[in-house]
Amino acid sequence: KVQSKHFNTFFNGPNIIRVSEQMEETTQKRARELTEELVEHIKHTLEEKTGITPKEVIKGGSLGQGTAVDGEFDLDLVIITTDITLDSLMPDRDSEPDFYRWVKKLKKYIKDTLDPLHCKIIRVTRHAVQFIYKDEINVDLLISPSVPDPFKFYQYLEHLTYKQQKSFTVCTSKWQVEFISDKPPEISHVQQVKEFIRKAKKWRNKEWQDSNVMPPKSYLISLLVLKAFEEARNLNHGYTPHATSVTRQLQELVRGHHKLNVHWDSSNYIMTTSGLGPTVTLPPSCQGTRILDPANPFNNVYRSGVSNSSDTKDVETEWDLIVRRIDSLDLTEPDGIRRPLPRV
Repeated sequence: KVQSKHFNTFFNGPNIIRVSEQMEETTQKRARELTEELVEHIKHTLEEKTGITPKEVIKGGSLGQGTAVDGEFDLDLVIITTDITLDSLMPDRDSEPDFYRWVKKLKKYIKDTLDPLHCKIIRVTRHAVQFIYKDEINVDLLISPSVPDPFKFYQYLEHLTYKQQKSFTVCTSKWQVEFISDKPPEISHVQQVKEFIRKAKKWRNKEWQDSNVMPPKSYLISLLVLKAFEEARNLNHGYTPHATSVTRQLQELVRGHHKLNVHWDSSNYIMTTSGLGPTVTLPPSCQGTRILDPANPFNNVYRSGVSNSSDTKDVETEWDLIVRRIDSLDLTEPDGIRRPLPRV
């Protein structure tokens, strides 16, 4: 990650905290400006240079969802186009979706239209071009077919393998961003939840900074904080909960993770006991212990949020690490890190 220059907030002095927050807001504003600059460039030049017509450019990742923390500006830009269909990506149900031939076009487009002094390509995967823009934000540029009907999309996924389903996760980017932006519905709560998510991410970054294992992914952090906020608000009879209460609920969710059965009835789907209504049955990997992606019920974030492996032992190992570290979380603190009690 590209690190922004700023003061840490590991001291409780109010002046240091205030300076750090001001600098963070400055760098956040700069990152948002660069994001808009890049999106406008794509909208105005992509079709001419590649023949790909962008129906929409979805801003995902922490910058798109409004939960970025200073020094970790990651941006997922997903180009939605009608030039691609699900069947054209995978004409044979025994094959893997072929996003790569479109990704190669995006790589050439970036090289041809962006100043090499301002854009450094880090790597190209089967699904994305990853680059650093103007030495300040990390960008994953992806492409997706337009999928207007979520339920038909879920019916399509039902008959695919786990690996094939993962490849099509990019198609749900727009719904993910909409869910994080719309939950909870009260605007003041949206901003408060996002602030708690940012603090939880700072805690995650600090706790895993010297670790050689993969930290919990940002989307998992976001969903856990949202669930903890909802439970804390319910305990507070519907009133805005204090950060202490949200911290406590989040810690309890993590400690009791083996019993988690988290899902939201969203505008995209309504859960039943076995799946989505009478016609779509979820695979075993999305039943039992789960945190279902509100944008994609075939994505169990309880698993995908801690490990790229489908091995249950790997998932349990990663959750055990979170449990061991969760006591240091404190959402009342600017950086999400619990302060030691003063000596008497």
